[in-house]
Amino acid sequence: YDYEESVVLHADGNTLRWTLPTDMDMVRRIFYRASVTAKSIHTCDTVWDETTDADFTQTAQTLDKRQGGASLRMVIAAAAAANDKITENISSLDLSECTHLELWVKSTVALTAGQAHILLDDTAACASPVETLAVPAVSANTWTYVRVALANPALDTAIISVGFRYTTDIGAVTIFLDDIKAV
Repeated sequence: YDYEESVVLHADGNTLRWTLPTDMDMVRRIFYRASVTAKSIHTCDTVWDETTDADFTQTAQTLDKRQGGASLRMVIAAAAAANDKITENISSLDLSECTHLELWVKSTVALTAGQAHILLDDTAACASPVETLAVPAVSANTWTYVRVALANPALDTAIISVGFRYTTDIGAVTIFLDDIKAV
């Protein structure tokens, strides 16, 4: 067997069973992260209202979530254009000691890497993001735990805005985000 390591199967405290990814033949060991130092960026329990786009309809979805009381549900209309975005102001965060961004993502359409981005900025409305983090590939209708390396954490000393950018126009889609944090 070819050795392969995967962090795709990520526990959320509620899920008790997982389907083994089809590209895996067997499981030799299971490791777990007993603890992690994390800074919450946004719990996604509320809609984002710093900047909004008319083609995005947001709701706090209490029935389809991974952590906390809700997830951020964005219904993106077919009229949305590439690079449309929404943002939310947050209390200033120093992420300079963090290495990765982690969050839950679900999409009604399979996403390839880079079709959507999470933005972090030290200016309002993610006007000139200091971090533009590509969301990796996500299967349709499946919650996926996403872990993305921060590009330059030394510059992430006063993050005050988080954003979601619809980078590639893939047509009408519903995307859920939940529990965005830096670790």
